[in-house]
Parts: sequence; C-alpha cells; structure tokens
Amino acid sequence: MNKTWIRRFKSEDIDAVADLNTLAFGGTEEAGIVRKLHANHESLLSLVAHRDDALVAHIELFRILINGKPSAVGLGPVSVRPDLQRRGIGSSLIRMGLLVMAGRGESLVFVLGHPDFYSSLGFSADLAKPFRAPWSGPAFMAQAINPGAPESGELTYPAAFG
Repeated sequence: MNKTWIRRFKSEDIDAVADLNTLAFGGTEEAGIVRKLHANHESLLSLVAHRDDALVAHIELFRILINGKPSAVGLGPVSVRPDLQRRGIGSSLIRMGLLVMAGRGESLVFVLGHPDFYSSLGFSADLAKPFRAPWSGPAFMAQAINPGAPESGELTYPAAFG
C-alpha cells in the first residue's frame, strides 16, 4: 500500500528510532544523541514517519540557549531510511516540525546539515553566521520562523551533543 503518515514520537519508539539513526548515518553517534535528549527530557518535539507498519523517518527538535536564555530551537538528528531518501519524507517531517514550533511561538531554528538540502527548506548559513556555536561554516544554518528572532549571541546546546 505504501502509505506514509506522520505522528509524534512515543517512548516505546526509542529503540526503533535509534536503529533508524544508526542505519541512516552509518554509526551510533546520532542514535546516542536522540537517546540522551529523551532520557534528559530535553526534546521539544520528536516526530516519526511510518510507511505502512514500519518506522521510516524521524526528526528531533530541542532547546538551544542564546546567551543563557531559552531563545532558539535546534533541529536534528534528521534520519530517513536510506532506501526511502530523496522522496520528500524528511522534508515533510521538517516542515511539520517547523509549523509546530512556529505555532508554539518559537522564532529561530538552527540545523547542521547538507547546505543544498536545508537551504531548499528555507535555512540560511548567513543567518547563522553572527552566532557563536560549536560549529560554523556553510553546513551550519538557521531559519527565522516568527518575527523577533535574536540576531546574534552565544549558543549553548544540550549535553547530549557533548
């Protein structure tokens, strides 16, 4: 049937999500990040996509502090089963996550990822440049999703990111 649908993460999904991240990234680092974000109750929103009965994609959104204040959101890891990549599943999850965050009044989202893919979803490396973070360069991007987003500052990520 190949129907794909999106829902919120449930705690019983953690092993399947970790396995999916390991498969998608070819290592366990991202799976560990997801496990730690959930264990530490630092996930703001976690969405999964199913195709028929199988979990095939996942995104994580978490709090980022700017100058010590809860002023931004981070996106990632984003994982899609390798045989289903480039079919719009990950993009759909990201768009849904951004809509939810915008509806909650969040104003700024950061991501570290492939510049071509994320820029097609509205993320910009130029917007992220004024922020001090553990990462920099063209793969570090931001997107303003509501007015009033901070324009610069020092970012603090959850402990899950080391």
